Amino acid sequence: MHDLYSASACSKLASWFLQHKDTEGLEKLGGPEGLAKALRTDLDEGLNPEATDDTAIQRRRQLFGANKFPQVPLKSFFALLWGNLSDKILILLMVAATISTVLGAALPEERAQSGWTEGVAIWVAVIVVSLVATGNDYQKDLQFRKINSQKNSIEVAVVRGGTQTMAKNTDIVVGDIMLLNTGDKIIADGIVTDSHGLVIDEASLTGESDPMHKGDKDRWCRSGTQVTEGSGKMLVVAVGTESEWGRTMALVATEASPTPLQDSLGVLATAIGKIGLTVGVVCFVVLFVRWLVQNKGFPVDQISEGPLAFFIFGVTIVVVAVPEGLPLAVTISLAYSMKKMMKDNNFVRVLAACETMGGATAICSDKTGTLTENRMTVVAGWFAGKIWPSPPPLEELPETLQADIKMNSALNSKAFLIEHDENAVEFAGNRTECALLMLLRGWGIKYDAIRAEHKSNIFHVYNFTSERKMASMIVRTPEGLRLYNKGAAEIVLRRCVSVMDPSGNVVPLEDAMRAVLEETVTTMASTGLRTLCLTKRDIDESLADGQPEFWENPPDDNLTLCCIVGIKDPVRKEVPGAVATCQRAGIMVRMVTGDNIHTAKHIARECGILTDGGTAMEGPVFRSMPEEDLIPMVEIVQVLARSSPQDKYVLVKLLKKLGEIVAVTGDGTNDAPALKESDVGLAMGIAGTEVAKEAADIVILDDNFSSIVKSVLWGRSVFGNIRKFLQFQLTVNFVALVVAFIAAITSGETPLNVLQLLWVNLIMDALGALALATEPPTPGLLLEKPHGRDEQLISPKMWKHILAQGFYQLFWLFLIFYGAPADHQYKERHSYDLRKTNSIVFNAFIFMQLVNQINARKINDELNVFKGIFHAPMFLYIYAIEIILQVIIMVTPINRFFRVSTQNWQEWLFAIALGAGALPVALLTKLLTRAFAPMGSWLMQRPTAVAAKHSLGRRRRHLQGAKWCPCMKPPPIRLDRASHEEIKPAPTTA
Repeated sequence: MHDLYSASACSKLASWFLQHKDTEGLEKLGGPEGLAKALRTDLDEGLNPEATDDTAIQRRRQLFGANKFPQVPLKSFFALLWGNLSDKILILLMVAATISTVLGAALPEERAQSGWTEGVAIWVAVIVVSLVATGNDYQKDLQFRKINSQKNSIEVAVVRGGTQTMAKNTDIVVGDIMLLNTGDKIIADGIVTDSHGLVIDEASLTGESDPMHKGDKDRWCRSGTQVTEGSGKMLVVAVGTESEWGRTMALVATEASPTPLQDSLGVLATAIGKIGLTVGVVCFVVLFVRWLVQNKGFPVDQISEGPLAFFIFGVTIVVVAVPEGLPLAVTISLAYSMKKMMKDNNFVRVLAACETMGGATAICSDKTGTLTENRMTVVAGWFAGKIWPSPPPLEELPETLQADIKMNSALNSKAFLIEHDENAVEFAGNRTECALLMLLRGWGIKYDAIRAEHKSNIFHVYNFTSERKMASMIVRTPEGLRLYNKGAAEIVLRRCVSVMDPSGNVVPLEDAMRAVLEETVTTMASTGLRTLCLTKRDIDESLADGQPEFWENPPDDNLTLCCIVGIKDPVRKEVPGAVATCQRAGIMVRMVTGDNIHTAKHIARECGILTDGGTAMEGPVFRSMPEEDLIPMVEIVQVLARSSPQDKYVLVKLLKKLGEIVAVTGDGTNDAPALKESDVGLAMGIAGTEVAKEAADIVILDDNFSSIVKSVLWGRSVFGNIRKFLQFQLTVNFVALVVAFIAAITSGETPLNVLQLLWVNLIMDALGALALATEPPTPGLLLEKPHGRDEQLISPKMWKHILAQGFYQLFWLFLIFYGAPADHQYKERHSYDLRKTNSIVFNAFIFMQLVNQINARKINDELNVFKGIFHAPMFLYIYAIEIILQVIIMVTPINRFFRVSTQNWQEWLFAIALGAGALPVALLTKLLTRAFAPMGSWLMQRPTAVAAKHSLGRRRRHLQGAKWCPCMKPPPIRLDRASHEEIKPAPTTA
């Protein structure tokens, strides 16, 4: 096989073998070595990234296919338009408009009065409304597709040109050598070429719950599965749609399901729609009966002005009443927020997480990488009987100790360094292991050379687990088998029975020396250092003769201590401010870490997490307590050290049982249960395993706690924007339905005709959703209390303003409509007609909605409704468009279609004045509420830091270290708009 066309056939054959688990067929190809040769790759060196012949990576991508999966086809603009025009209510309206047009053109008396114009105008209005809705839908689909294309974009470790490096999963090609480690997601089909306890969960494809061990007996790896234990290498034989996962994805690709908030708003929209349907039917019946009575029968020649007009009006009432803008507002707000959150390093995998994060009351955060920089560095240690405040020069250590540290750090590790230049080094893999590799690098030792030299001598690998807190490896040396072990200092130290002295000799570990070492570990941990013991043990291979089970469990007892290293991971400079912001926002932050309790407490105090009223607890103590004793403790536990993933899972369950909305950060495979159990799972984008990312709702791309705070801010913004739109739309619905209903049953007239109502519908649905659902978040949102698990969509404050604005508008509209002279002779003498009255009603109604749209920007009784309006460009653009279109409707020849008269300047001034009156009405409503409401109740409703703290209950108060009473006035708090951190006043001097 000399060319890649032969290799292509070989790849398909290998893929068929994999699908049928045909080990015998693979052996006929020469096993992994023969297959690699056929695919023109090297099991040790991998592909040559510099190749330019037909084996080049790009050439392989053309021949074998790209590692991409099919997506749901994007609906075209016209398909979406057809879907919107297929709405049953719009179909009724279009049928009625068609009949009106035909009759208006066919009947001579109707044609003489241009009766056909109303039908045509309705057609135009329906098409405009549908086009706007379709444009919103199309933009939404484009945004979601762009975001979803990044959802499955991950980086994997590969060997290319003999160097370990990271590559995107979409760049992987047939012939690549992939490195597999615990927590990795397998992104292509392949053959295992090297296995160290490699175990893969294939339940996602096979449905079998038992993990499968991979090695000589079973080499088959399928894309879409997860590595749960061990490590190894894999030769890629099929990618993309040629892989088993790709073939499955082609069959099951589906669109995203609606979020809980969209569902609940859909239910609300249905309920309001039923009310609108009832009002529409009643209006039709009343108008039709009055028409029959007035005409003393059924005059066929007046059908277009009678039943048909009434039917169109009734259908229009239903169109206006059905608030299809509610789910649209959620969609627009979520799409807008997701796009902006990407800039804040929050990649949203599950839409519902945007909503839920805004109500979070508790955050359980990891330490490493989230609160700290995740740039581990060895800064101190105990070497050869001496405490060093910094890493010692290599030549000052005994040669035997040097050799053991080199072997342990280089071989007992899966991490590697990517060196861009002398000063820029990228960490890949476990950061603690990278710190040891950087120690070797500082000593001028090349770890990759040690790995290459001893690759064939590796006997057995025991990977790190959260339960053991250790990682071990057995290497064959000239003296026999030697186990190298590293792990958490206080745990490993208990297993040591000997120690290396300053001369490099192994001596028994006496009690006095053990006490000194334990004190050294405690001292280093108390200063925030992660402590790690490097140990060894020589193993007599004859002990395992006839006992293969001897190697199943790591023989990590009777160890010899080589050294203790203190690794520093500095706290991110922005974390203390971000934690303080969370606490002001009513969110309790807890740190859950596997570190020593002394290290954990030091870091927690540095971050501001551990306060005087809180407590720190160790995992073993936590898991030994019964649930009834844990529940009262959970409320004050702020640090959980030496915790296992099961501890984190139990903590989340207990917090949820207490009614908290819990967000959890995680980066490891074993964090997946806690991430799934939480209300919002936050996986780390840099240090996180693919298993953790799959289980999470949001991926924090920079592993930074301050990014989590921004996700809270955006979550609250989404919820607040939906409420703003809801308050605005329900006011319009309420007024439009009441006006239509009362006018129909009292006078038989319709002050707002079909086209006018459709224009109102366009303002309150599509344009209103765009204006209010895209307002950016403000720092003040982080001073409000969390909205909680059972918070109602429409708060009492919102109902207050809906009713106040509604009755204000109804008062003036009815005064205009019923206050106009009804005497026919008076109308003729003063050239006063009903069309003039209805024109004034229409113009005033629109301007009252436009001003109330500004009122709806603030839903927490804020007095200044204009605050931040210039930071909401979309609102200003939409607002200007609405005003311009209203002026065009009233002053241009298009007013003929809307059946409105041209307004003089007094009437314009009158309409604008009525609209502006909505502002003092809103202000007066807020002031009266504050004046008559109890002082304490008002304070608790205010969006301030003190109110947020108080609302969480007495159990939180002592944790914040504040004594609070309802009569206290909180100090003013200013937040920076960019960082959302508190701006503290400059210290004053005497």
